[in-house]
Amino acid sequence: MSPRLSVRSGFAPDAPGDAVVVLVVDPDGAPGERAVALLSGYCYEGDGAVHLVRTDGWAEREVDGESLRLAVAVYPVALAHVGVEAGEFAERSAVDPEAVIVLRARTALPSAPVGRLSDATAVFSAAPEVSVDELLASDDWPMVLAPPPGD
Repeated sequence: MSPRLSVRSGFAPDAPGDAVVVLVVDPDGAPGERAVALLSGYCYEGDGAVHLVRTDGWAEREVDGESLRLAVAVYPVALAHVGVEAGEFAERSAVDPEAVIVLRARTALPSAPVGRLSDATAVFSAAPEVSVDELLASDDWPMVLAPPPGD
């Protein structure tokens, strides 16, 4: 199964009208999903989430007509800290070629209008049978990815 990507409104407690991009990765899935899941252990805690600092990695997003494409870019040093070999990933970030793209996902944008799209991307690690709704209702903290440096 591939990573699950969706856009949800009402998830951000400080901005309930904003839409949030939600990525769900399988910690036992493909190498990119495992790498992203492991990164949550390399984050700092705050505000009910764990945050990957932008100097270690980020989410590159692009709206293409009626779809949203997401790429997770990470520097090799951050991957090494979680036991992942950056050489497993050949694709490089367009923002900074020193960073590798460890995961790509795509989803259709909701047909109903959503609020402003939040800059942050919320990432959950869960088995494929766990729904996004279950994750959003749980006490699990997401990992938050910022947009690329300079955005």
